[in-house]
Amino acid sequence: MGLFSKVNQKISSGSDIEGADARAGFYWVEDYKGDNLIWRLPRNIILNDNVLVREDEYGIFFRDGKALTVFDRPDRYALTTQNIPILKDIIGATMGNVQIGEFYWAQKREFRDKFGTSQPLAFRDSDFGVVQLRMFGQFAYKVSDPMLLITQFVGTKGLTKSEEVVDWLKSQIVMVLNDILGELKTKKQMGVLDMPAYLQEIEQMCLAKLTAETENYGLKIMKFAGLTISMPDEVQEAINKRGAMSALGVNYMQYQSGKAIENIGVGAAQGGDGAGFAMMGAGMGAGIGMGNMMMQGMGGGAAPFGQAQPAAAAPVGKACPKCGTAVPDGAKFCPGCGEKQDAGSFCPECGAAVPAGAKFCPECGKKMGAAACPKCGAELSPGAKFCPECGERV
Repeated sequence: MGLFSKVNQKISSGSDIEGADARAGFYWVEDYKGDNLIWRLPRNIILNDNVLVREDEYGIFFRDGKALTVFDRPDRYALTTQNIPILKDIIGATMGNVQIGEFYWAQKREFRDKFGTSQPLAFRDSDFGVVQLRMFGQFAYKVSDPMLLITQFVGTKGLTKSEEVVDWLKSQIVMVLNDILGELKTKKQMGVLDMPAYLQEIEQMCLAKLTAETENYGLKIMKFAGLTISMPDEVQEAINKRGAMSALGVNYMQYQSGKAIENIGVGAAQGGDGAGFAMMGAGMGAGIGMGNMMMQGMGGGAAPFGQAQPAAAAPVGKACPKCGTAVPDGAKFCPGCGEKQDAGSFCPECGAAVPAGAKFCPECGKKMGAAACPKCGAELSPGAKFCPECGERV
């Protein structure tokens, strides 16, 4: 929407605009500025045309790629050699309808706008590697030098519309922000996690650099605020996990196991098809993780899940008297040669089992010796249940 919504051509002499008296015509404009920084008169200015300049705007006469005259006081101006002395050299003795140049208006008031990165900016972080950042914020600006503004943008860059000038300004903001982030990373080792603490400093640095950069184009940045730096969802999720683990005092495996157990309860509450399988999988994952952690905490007695378990040591007993093979305690035959092993005897005092060759009972300490039959007095062999002479049960 233009600075002025309608231009009504009125001829003071009452003749047609195409007639010989068109030089005496003037433009009477209906004021409608909108949000445009600059606005151009739809046609070229003719000698003796009248233009209206309001209190909150500048009028700029433009010709041959350069702003020649600025009208900064509110009034109606007839564009003649009296107002624009340089026209004497341009026009000379030419008569008739002479198109002498273009006319622009620039507003004096302060404008406010928002900026944002159209594409993420790459930032190399020491913790997360290369991270894509998006930045948003607000800024305020105004025209500081109307002649320089029209000369630089219209004459040099060929930008004649207000939105083109504002787009250029936003691109400068993003470029300066990118430079500042790199500077802070180099000088202060700033990382992604440190950025919230640097937001105010970034805003002040950006304001100072933009002011110096844009004043060469007739613009001044009045305010720079509301800076927001956002990270991709996966990076933000990793930061949230790290904060949760730090608050709970656990490592990553413990944190994941806790989340799995929590999901079991959620799955049980929701029910539905497949809930049992989800619960079983979560339970297995939690059990495996917790089991590994418990075994590691007890000294690493078991290998992690999926790895071979160490071979258990074979029980060691006495040696076989025939072949020397180790015979487990309590075995009646040698596992190497099959020789029957001496089972020992029983204590006559307390009845406890006494290993073969033992001189004392391991339970009551009674001295062991050859037992005698209580009926005939014959000598009994160790472990005998009947007397070999009279058959008396021992």
